[in-house]
Amino acid sequence: MKKQPKLILRESCVHDVSKSWPVGRFVEMGAGTGHMTRVFLDRGFYGACHDLGDDSRQMMRDNLAYAGDRIAVVDDLTTLPNASFDYLFAFEVLEHIEPDADVLREWMRHLKPGGRILISVPAHQRKYGRSDELVGHVRRYEKTALHTLLVGAGVADIRIVNYGFPITELTRRLSNRMVRDDHSYEGMTPEQRSIRSAQAKPKAINRALSLVSSRIFQPFCSVQRWFYRCDLGDGYVACGVKRSD
Repeated sequence: MKKQPKLILRESCVHDVSKSWPVGRFVEMGAGTGHMTRVFLDRGFYGACHDLGDDSRQMMRDNLAYAGDRIAVVDDLTTLPNASFDYLFAFEVLEHIEPDADVLREWMRHLKPGGRILISVPAHQRKYGRSDELVGHVRRYEKTALHTLLVGAGVADIRIVNYGFPITELTRRLSNRMVRDDHSYEGMTPEQRSIRSAQAKPKAINRALSLVSSRIFQPFCSVQRWFYRCDLGDGYVACGVKRSD
């Protein structure tokens, strides 16, 4: 399955932010089919992951079987001990959750004091469009709101990077246009749309991706670094440290 341009750029940004981090034990929330889990496993990290969808968890077990006991796919987050992980990951998850502050605080219980959190979310509510609606996004984030959310969850030393500019200004508009007549998600709850979006892209998007090589987007991984400190791109990657107080 080909990657969407935004995923390519997000992976690159996540790597830029975390490349110097020592290997440790992580828990990933809303892990979908395990794509980003695998990225960190292949860097030597180990730990646990979870997703709400039964099908998604089975896909993760299949996709991550190669890692053996270095990764556990958990059905129930209450089985995870508190303050036991070095890292907490959640990529493109919080925007699907109405009570995001409450859920983030619950997740933070599993992170050790001094442990690191790494998340990604879509940026700028003014950019909310048909693609967001289709996959069950209840919001996009502004930088100040994201910072406030993290502070409220007990995160310090916060760094927020804005990625994707300039190419996502084009790809977002194209994506919204391609799915404007897609009604396949109608009748689903935001949670159901979220689970489905992690498993498969809309048909129109798949058709478009089949016509282009992912390699044409690779140069923009370098270009976007020039704009990390600007607030222009389509997504945020944020990290910080759990306060020990």
